[in-house]
Amino acid sequence: MSRAARYLVRFDDICPAMNWDMWGEIEKVLRENGVKPILAVVPENKDPLLDVAAPVSDFWERVRGWQAEGWTIALHGYQHIYQNRLSGLMKISNKSEFAGFPLLVQEEKLRKGVEIFRQNGVHTNVWVAPSHSFDENTLIALRNLGINIVSDGFATLPFGSLDTTYWIPQQMWGGFYERKSGVWTVCYHHNDWQEKDLKRFTQSIQAYRDRMTSVDEVSRDYPARTFSIGDAILTQKILGRLHVLPRIKRIIRGKR
Repeated sequence: MSRAARYLVRFDDICPAMNWDMWGEIEKVLRENGVKPILAVVPENKDPLLDVAAPVSDFWERVRGWQAEGWTIALHGYQHIYQNRLSGLMKISNKSEFAGFPLLVQEEKLRKGVEIFRQNGVHTNVWVAPSHSFDENTLIALRNLGINIVSDGFATLPFGSLDTTYWIPQQMWGGFYERKSGVWTVCYHHNDWQEKDLKRFTQSIQAYRDRMTSVDEVSRDYPARTFSIGDAILTQKILGRLHVLPRIKRIIRGKR
């Protein structure tokens, strides 16, 4: 018998100049409902699109506080600067900070990011790629640096191995959907949130809080397994929706 569905929440683009007013409200919701999210932190943000508020001077103190609460701090690239138009393994976006670069180049970037974390008393073994774009060299470089959990992929359950690379799938964006079984990660970007977005998020968390999980629980409760035919079918379905729906919307709006 399959286990009931479990859910993870992930917030990307965590950096010193993000939307702190909204984040304060989000933190309250997470704590009140006992949710331990994945927070994808940019080690040294250079992307001006992520700078939407005055930077806080105690950023790393806040990150250490989240870590102390049992929240998962993930390495979200290095500087969040896209340097080519490659989609990498995931085939989702057409921009990357990592995919396509030689192993040594990627490992140097990642090493700098990890060192920034360490200098600020933050540890991680979880990777979140900016725009989901990375390749096999990225995975090798991450393993060389002791990071072997990837938050990405479209399977219904985690796959791979903690001895090599362990994938915790991320299949939902911007909201929860009812599922009977599996492990489902919902990804959010809060910089442009309005009150309506916060309200929708709060309602979702309250509705699903009894089925929330964490990276630690997932890696403990779901052992290594291989990527299956069913996972491949789901991957094609999700990729199809991601690529086809925007084209349909453009056609409806009269834009080719």
